[in-house]
Amino acid sequence: MIKSLEAIAQKLEDDRKNKLETILSVSGSQAITKNEYGITIVENENVASSLVFKELNKNKYDTSELLKAVNVNVIELKPDIPVANRNLVPKPLYDEQVTLNDDLRAQVESLTNQVSALNTQINTLKNTVQTEINSRLSIEQTNDALVNQLATLTQTIDEFALQIQTAIQKSVDESILRTSLQAQNTGFKAQIEALIKQIDSLNSIIEGLQSQLGAVQNQQSIVQGTRAQAQAAGADVINEVAIVKLNPKSASDEPPIKADINAKGGNRWVNGSSVSITNNDKQPINIEISVSYPQGARFFRVSETLFSIAAGVSKDIPFTIDENAVSGFDARKTGWFFGDIFSNSKDYEGGTLTIKVGRVGGASISKGYEIKLSKKHPKSF
Repeated sequence: MIKSLEAIAQKLEDDRKNKLETILSVSGSQAITKNEYGITIVENENVASSLVFKELNKNKYDTSELLKAVNVNVIELKPDIPVANRNLVPKPLYDEQVTLNDDLRAQVESLTNQVSALNTQINTLKNTVQTEINSRLSIEQTNDALVNQLATLTQTIDEFALQIQTAIQKSVDESILRTSLQAQNTGFKAQIEALIKQIDSLNSIIEGLQSQLGAVQNQQSIVQGTRAQAQAAGADVINEVAIVKLNPKSASDEPPIKADINAKGGNRWVNGSSVSITNNDKQPINIEISVSYPQGARFFRVSETLFSIAAGVSKDIPFTIDENAVSGFDARKTGWFFGDIFSNSKDYEGGTLTIKVGRVGGASISKGYEIKLSKKHPKSF
């Protein structure tokens, strides 16, 4: 790079001298002289002073060209260097390639994810193969153990055969030894038959236990399902398989069975005008309903009190209000009050409706529901 600059500087200096000589020759300056060989030259000593102080023979000169020759600007003499064209690729083509590059990146990312998933599958398959290899090694170990046992048995048989041969060779002890071996074989056969019977008995016990386990699991499934259904319906579970629900339930602060009877006629159920019973068991269940009326007020009747419900069947038992049964019961607490006549009523509490559920081959379990009767003032409703 330095040599190039020096060459350019030398070139500029030579060009400058040539221009000076041309200008001075045209203008007739005394700075132009001839050497001893008759060649016109420019004095090398103090060229600027020669231009300034030596008078011109001619007053015809080009001022601008003279100034250029005296004070040369390197920029004017340097070759034209083309400006770098950086936008070599058309922009639409560039944008298209950028979009293509983004698509390729997305494809690469998708393929990377697929490769990762395939690597995961490969690892899973490797684990499976390793498991199979371990199983095969276990089987081979078992086979080796069996082979060893077979070899041991073969050796035992060989030894036993050798003993028989020895016994045969010993004619004196032949009959005794044969009898002894037959007795041993008979004993072994008897032991084997006893073991086979024990194995059969154990298999029967196992089958029975498996059946019992299946029944228990099935029963647990029924109980869990019954509880879930009862909870969803807002009902009760009796004896694990019966779903019992009293309808309606209009007043949550009143007992589950509650009725109002007007002293001059008319009645209404507040809670529990009927009971719905669903059998979730695989066998029929027996239902028994009994009523202990509050303070002897037999104000309603149950349509059925003793019946059976088949497996998977629901049954509704309605209750019927009997006003005549409590016509003689008082409807006042402390007397008549004109200003507060609607609060003058008497409650009869302490009764219980009991529902007993019995299962086939099982125990019976009961649940009681509280009963309440309100004998209302004639103008209460």
